[in-house]
Amino acid sequence: MSLTLKNGLIITPRGVLKGNLVVENGYITEIGRFAEPKGEVFNCDGCYVVPGFREQHMHDVNGLTKFLAEPDRIGKVSRALVAQGVTAFHLATVAMPFEEILTYLETCKIYMESSENGIEGARFEGAYVEGTFINAECAGAQPREYVISPNSSEAREVVDSLLKTGVVKFINMVPDFGVDLIKYAASKGVIVGCGHTKASFKKLEEAFNLGLKFIVHITNGAMGQSFKPFNGGGAYEAALTLPVYVEIIVDGYHVDFRYVSDIIERRICKNRSHEIIAITDSAFPIKEEVPTGEFRLFSTICCKHPTEDVLIVKGYYDGGEVKPALPNTLCSSLLTMEKAFQNLLNMFTVSHSGFMIDVYSRSLNESIQLASMFTASNQARLEGLEDRGFIERGQIADLTVLRIEGEPGRFNVRVEATVVGGVLFER
Repeated sequence: MSLTLKNGLIITPRGVLKGNLVVENGYITEIGRFAEPKGEVFNCDGCYVVPGFREQHMHDVNGLTKFLAEPDRIGKVSRALVAQGVTAFHLATVAMPFEEILTYLETCKIYMESSENGIEGARFEGAYVEGTFINAECAGAQPREYVISPNSSEAREVVDSLLKTGVVKFINMVPDFGVDLIKYAASKGVIVGCGHTKASFKKLEEAFNLGLKFIVHITNGAMGQSFKPFNGGGAYEAALTLPVYVEIIVDGYHVDFRYVSDIIERRICKNRSHEIIAITDSAFPIKEEVPTGEFRLFSTICCKHPTEDVLIVKGYYDGGEVKPALPNTLCSSLLTMEKAFQNLLNMFTVSHSGFMIDVYSRSLNESIQLASMFTASNQARLEGLEDRGFIERGQIADLTVLRIEGEPGRFNVRVEATVVGGVLFER
């Protein structure tokens, strides 16, 4: 029941400490040079100990389409993620037949409440309903025939059915057609985000005042931005201005890294760095399952890009015929959280230019602290969790041990071990 991560470089809210980290009964009890080792000892010499990665927004396409009624499938995902440094994760749905969403959510609940959860791998902490209440004009890879308008007569009943499963933590709702459903969902305790939208700034502001908490994968799925002053712009401008959290897919394909940099630096300058959440939006968490050819996401036809490490949409089945997708329509990603951390680290450690803001290089330690915030701490903040996401005494022992080698801008990040609630998983 005791574990010591020995002689590591430990990332804490107060800076980087060299020493031991002691875990007892799943919680961090001691940190520092003079912390006496207890129990099992894992040597972290030359490694960084960071808050365990929290995978907030990811999909499991095979789970949604082939294994939606099999709780063991989530266990398989859990085991794959823990090898990538992930200590906690959520699984996102897509626009899909409603009865199948309910089946999938019931499966999620069975696994979340099982004795295996958090023991065999990363801890599953709930579901994320993404595609059901979006603007169909901004669907992207989401099968638009299963989208339910938030202002429809059935919308509130659908929300009640989803939340009745007891497993939904996040839900994506657009304010394009009114904000009543956002107010209703927020009053039920679910965390409401907004993506796949064309909403104006004013609509987003209205939604924020009624409980909207975050922007879903910013700049993706249409954001209705406008450089004209009329109505204050769209959702992109609202995301830059309002005190909302923003998800960013940091694979370099969904968002140009110059935009990633600008969005991050603007928030840092405004003392709002706690609002940045790095996500993968991945589609195949088990790397061996990434298709080599075409695959179906219900009526959406997807495949891997012929030369790049990203998934694209080829077209949509519509009434028996295939309609082509717009160029560069992406279908989730192939990113992992360890690679997301690496990408951020390499961006922060070299001087570079965004589209609007020039940035000087940061030290390795400062860069690691920022990357840790964006891959772990801020996710916990959004959820209002005070007992995880940071490395401090009394916190749940969710930890990732990283070996970082190379030079600024070209660092390689490798997971050496992951600790989930005090349970050690060596890579």
